[in-house]
Amino acid sequence: MTDQEMLEELLKIIHICLPETETEVITMDTVINRDLGADSMSFVMLMTKIEARFNVRIPENTWKNLSTVRDVIEAVRKAQKETANA
Repeated sequence: MTDQEMLEELLKIIHICLPETETEVITMDTVINRDLGADSMSFVMLMTKIEARFNVRIPENTWKNLSTVRDVIEAVRKAQKETANA
């Protein structure tokens, strides 16, 4: 899956979890909490849906270091590699 395809999948999840972002322009550099207004509960819901969609497990201590959409994609990619190597 390319970064663009992954971004499109993430946008679907973001719009489900944060429907008010439907009209927002979201890029790889969008800061999830600041730019999209995600609070801690929304972020947890978002990450849970991302893990389910991509069939990965991202450790909770990694979550606190994720701020942009790009960070999330990189975390998913890393988790996918770790899963493949397990």
